[in-house]
Amino acid sequence: MTTVVNTTSPNTSMVGSATAPSSNTASTNTVNTDGQLNENSFLQLLVTQLQNQDPLAPQDNTQMIAQLAQFSALEQMTNVAQTDSQVLSAIQTLTSETNLMLAHQLLGTQVKITDNSGQQVQGTVSAVSLSQGSPQVVVNGISYPITQVVQMS
Repeated sequence: MTTVVNTTSPNTSMVGSATAPSSNTASTNTVNTDGQLNENSFLQLLVTQLQNQDPLAPQDNTQMIAQLAQFSALEQMTNVAQTDSQVLSAIQTLTSETNLMLAHQLLGTQVKITDNSGQQVQGTVSAVSLSQGSPQVVVNGISYPITQVVQMS
């Protein structure tokens, strides 16, 4: 169901399924490109609702307060989701940098690695490289992800 609000004509229905826009071509569609209502949509609905309500029979205040509370909760959930995303990104960056520092400290160290086939490879780390943001150690001329190192001595 697509919800459309026409904010230019005071005599049109506020919310409905596929409400037809008026003849005025300056109507504002409050549904964003992915079909979801956003914070601006809510505010435009609220303003339109206030503009179109009957002054002799205004909307019940408890309904208005409930709508404002829902909007506030939605805004806070959006903020938490954005913060969680930023924290996750920071943790991933920190993990990558920590692994790179560990790989650098392994230069010249004797290590044991389990390769992709399950075989144990033993040798000295001769170089460190980055492959797609993931640190690699070079042992016996072959590059291995640092996650495959199982023993250091």
